[in-house]
Amino acid sequence: MVFRKEQIIVNFITSLILVVRNFFLLIFYPYKTMRKISLEKDHWQILIIFLLVFFYFKLSYFLKDNPYPASFTFFAFLINFFLTAGFFYFLSKLIKKNDNSASFKSLFFSLSYSLFPTLIWFESVSLLYLILPPPRTTSILGVSFSIFFIAYSLSLLLWKLILVFLAIRFSLRLSFYQILYLWFLYLIWFIPYSILLYQVKLFRVPFI
Repeated sequence: MVFRKEQIIVNFITSLILVVRNFFLLIFYPYKTMRKISLEKDHWQILIIFLLVFFYFKLSYFLKDNPYPASFTFFAFLINFFLTAGFFYFLSKLIKKNDNSASFKSLFFSLSYSLFPTLIWFESVSLLYLILPPPRTTSILGVSFSIFFIAYSLSLLLWKLILVFLAIRFSLRLSFYQILYLWFLYLIWFIPYSILLYQVKLFRVPFI
């Protein structure tokens, strides 16, 4: 029993090191790194990433006036994530009817790592909420900060799109235009769904 606990701790620490390593490699070498991630089978890494997401929701609950508890928000995030992964996977099966190269496990693993830009952006917003709470002024410093934040957000969005594209590419074996087609179909239902989440005050910006 003691040996098993020690083994779990060792596995967790090893996976944590891999997650940190992959995080930095995704910044500098997204193509090569995401290809390796799509072949991963260490489920501890997914657990660690999802724990980071849960800790964010927990922190956000205490920082902001959130009507929903962190556990409920996290559960809603899981639904969003599974819906997204399932949508891409099953639609890819329709596109490539006689091709069994698509892997849901690989897609789930890869998309988990694509959460890092989202997590960084949301945590940044929470931090800025503490340091520079709204409303912000229209002074030179205020405008400069707004421009910087927009550029920062766009860079994270671009990184996010690259990671999602590569996750789909390596996991589902789709071409460039097939992936763009999937994205288009995804936005058709996800935009109204996001508006619904906004109206019920669950997510102002979709966490996906």
